[in-house]
Amino acid sequence: MADQDETVSKSDKLKENSKLIDSVPELDDTEPPKVIISNPPTMSIKITSNKLQKSEENKDLEDCQIIIPKTEIIDITDDTGDKETCDEVKKVFSEHDIQEELLIVTPKEESKEPETEVISEDDEMAVNTMPVDTEAVSEDELPPTTLADQTESVSDDELPSENGTGKTKRCSKVLDEQTKEDENELQPEKKLKTEEVKPLTEFDKFWQAVKDDPSDFAGWTYLLQYVDQENNVQNAREAYNKFLELYPYCYGYWRKFADFEKRNNNKDECEIVFQRGLKAIPLSVDLWIHYMTYLKSQHADDIDLIRDKFEKGLETCGLEYRSDRLWDHYIKWEIDQNKLLNAFNIYNRLLATQTLGYLQHFDNFKEFVNKNAPDKFLSVKEYLELRQKVAEGLRMSGSDELLTDDSAPPGEEENTFLSDVSEKELSLLKETIVEMKYKIHKETSKEILKRQAFEEGIKRPYFHVKPLEKCQIENWKDYIALEKEAGDHQRIVVLYERCLIPCALYEEFWLSYLDYLESLDFDASDLINDLFTRACLVHHRKSPELHLKWSTFEESKGNVDKAADILKNLDEAVPHMLQIIYRRINLEKRRDLFEKVCELYEYYINTSHTKFLTSNIAIKYARFLWKCANKIEKAIEVITEIINKDKDNMQDNARLLLQLIELKMSVKPLNEKSVIQIFDDILSMSSVNLEQKILFSQRKLEFIEDYTCDYTSLRKATNEFKCYTELLAREKKKALAAADEEKSKIEKEIKAKQTQDMAVPSSSQVAPTNYQPYNTAGYYPQQYTGYNQATYQQYAPTGQDYSYQYQNWSYPQANYNQTWGSYNYSSNGGSGGY
Repeated sequence: MADQDETVSKSDKLKENSKLIDSVPELDDTEPPKVIISNPPTMSIKITSNKLQKSEENKDLEDCQIIIPKTEIIDITDDTGDKETCDEVKKVFSEHDIQEELLIVTPKEESKEPETEVISEDDEMAVNTMPVDTEAVSEDELPPTTLADQTESVSDDELPSENGTGKTKRCSKVLDEQTKEDENELQPEKKLKTEEVKPLTEFDKFWQAVKDDPSDFAGWTYLLQYVDQENNVQNAREAYNKFLELYPYCYGYWRKFADFEKRNNNKDECEIVFQRGLKAIPLSVDLWIHYMTYLKSQHADDIDLIRDKFEKGLETCGLEYRSDRLWDHYIKWEIDQNKLLNAFNIYNRLLATQTLGYLQHFDNFKEFVNKNAPDKFLSVKEYLELRQKVAEGLRMSGSDELLTDDSAPPGEEENTFLSDVSEKELSLLKETIVEMKYKIHKETSKEILKRQAFEEGIKRPYFHVKPLEKCQIENWKDYIALEKEAGDHQRIVVLYERCLIPCALYEEFWLSYLDYLESLDFDASDLINDLFTRACLVHHRKSPELHLKWSTFEESKGNVDKAADILKNLDEAVPHMLQIIYRRINLEKRRDLFEKVCELYEYYINTSHTKFLTSNIAIKYARFLWKCANKIEKAIEVITEIINKDKDNMQDNARLLLQLIELKMSVKPLNEKSVIQIFDDILSMSSVNLEQKILFSQRKLEFIEDYTCDYTSLRKATNEFKCYTELLAREKKKALAAADEEKSKIEKEIKAKQTQDMAVPSSSQVAPTNYQPYNTAGYYPQQYTGYNQATYQQYAPTGQDYSYQYQNWSYPQANYNQTWGSYNYSSNGGSGGY
């Protein structure tokens, strides 16, 4: 029965709803119909208001019931306004899979069911229920809406015909156009999101890390490892070049960079990388060996080129203590070329060189001599002289033996090697060669033993950003001192260059090296200039001392423009440094560019970030204008302007006031009233403390007495000085009284605390008698007695003197005694230091 009643109720509601639709007023022919749509994102129509409103023109609908389907419905009414049109519209929406229950809404049941809105007769009604997941809001929370915002104009052509044939098509057309407009609005938003969100590549991530912190050495290693695996030539070159610009002493990455170019068949670029690396770190034995290996594989036929590069390598880093492998490579290559004479000559140089493997080198040399005939690796002259020496040892005439072969044509010395040599003589020849070189080897060993302890103390001969241990730094200093005592310039230079690789970030070694080069009695300008370039442009870009030293060196060589550029770059790297500012200004002054000097002074005064810096530069500028440019009025104007800007803080800038007084007193002719007025202005400043006012009033009194004849002004100045002095004495007295009061207060607090603490151990003495039965082992009384003694000893006796030093309450004379000297009022005048 309930189901039947519910069915009947729904049927009645549908009938009433159709009646309500039939009662909607028709559209006039003069006014186009309107479609009420409330911003549907995808053909959905949202309710802009849930409250049933009353129409002024249709008040009879106040108690009516409106049946609204909980679906997306657009009600379009034309001139005919017949019921058939509404049925067709409903049919259109049913084709869009709109299948939901109908809701009955009454204006009186607002709390139970959604409210509806009644629209006037001149406007069309379009209603839509809220989506299921939409949050319900109250009437007050909804934004105000107007009918104009909810309606859309439709042309006459889009209206349905009388017979109803084109009505559904036109309704669908309206919906399709609205859907397209919504899609077009969403498309630009999608495009913007796509353009804004660009995923970062791994290369960009690694790059960003080192851009944020260029000193992040680990970040650079990750970046270089990535580009090496990625094998992108452009990215790899960019990363390697930037890294090696910052850390040129990392020979391993020069080698990796060259291998990368070689792997990508860029032979020319590979050789350029090798050349750049060897110029940046010429003492890198590993890089030289790698380069020579590359040349032997790529230019195997160019013997002269390879030999020249080997010689260049030995000349550059042959004195390096760990250069053994480069020597061995060179000797082996000459032996492979069957140039035994060249190999023997290289051995001669190697045995006289202090290297780590000096013992192994001598063994290799003996093996080389014993393995080859002397005439193969000795020159003709050396061989003949050696045979003659051996023959004399055997009491034989070397010349008679050599001339036994009558077929030997005169003048062809090489044929003398064809003469027969006995095995004994050959053995003696080889022994003599080894013995001669052993003497050189022995001398080399002695020199190595002097330096072996220092060489063993070098634990890190390569570059790294990590700091060195203090013992290694001291080891380098002692080693350099030893070489300086030996006096071998070439070895000193090599040792300094070796030291600068692991100690590149230590400024003191660069300065020590420069001092040595500048102390030489011959010109080492090229080496000094190269050293300054490496130090200031690579490793110590913000070192004032190195840059100032470089600027001085360039100026001494006549390169004033370069010196000025060096100071300018340093000023940009390390701004607001007084020493750099003065050096830059004074350089322009020596060039007689007074306009440039004034421009720099004014620039630094306007851009200085501290009052101390401003006052110092302003005083320097005023003295320049006064002494060098003869513009004392301009100097007074500069100082006065600075003082006026900071009148409230003159206690920290008293030097400006003193400079102003000095300038005023130096004006010719002297204007006494102007000087006295300056004194009065200073004494009237609230920021000048009492002690400073006493000094300025004393200075004023001295000036009036020395330079004027006005007794009234003198008496007034005397009374003023006396007044300030008495005022200071009263303040000191008050301060001393306050100090004494504070001292007595502290003493009373300490005595009260002592009395309170002394009462604690006295009361605790009763404890042992109460716990006497537990004293069988003697534990509790001993422990408790010790506690009482410790407690008692923590506090001093009652009569102890708790003294506090209050001598600092006196007011010092600040820095004015140093500036003015001692201005004694009873003195006989004088200029007071001016």
